[in-house]
Amino acid sequence: MDKEELKARLRKDLYRKPRFWDKNFPKVFTWIGTLLIAIGLGIGGFNYYFIQNATKTKGVVIRLDGGAYRQGYAPVVEFLDKNQKTHLHYHMVFSRPPQYKVGEYVDIYYNTDDPENASMGYSWFPILILAGIGLVFLFFGIIFQKAFKL
Repeated sequence: MDKEELKARLRKDLYRKPRFWDKNFPKVFTWIGTLLIAIGLGIGGFNYYFIQNATKTKGVVIRLDGGAYRQGYAPVVEFLDKNQKTHLHYHMVFSRPPQYKVGEYVDIYYNTDDPENASMGYSWFPILILAGIGLVFLFFGIIFQKAFKL
């Protein structure tokens, strides 16, 4: 291979036509970030709407259920609806050490039409996780777009 052929080959490799992923990588990062933020805000909005339209009552923690491989404990709450009928709410957040004690009174929000649809308040964890990861993706997507000047 002579010198001119080497220069031509290097020039060809340096100035290749950008591929699909080369052009769209920053945009994909930006859209994923935006989508994750929107999902997080949607969950937050749904929780806010539910609590604003729900009936608030007091319930008592009757037991603590252990998670898979005993990674934490989630409370099981017993509460009465407006018709004095007993319902159980299985909280979905596990923690170690337990966040609640057996016999402790807690606030319960329930749908009057369907008392089995109940909540112990806002679930900030998924909102913060999704929005936080979304912000990281959005930040790097914007940085990449500026770096690649797209």
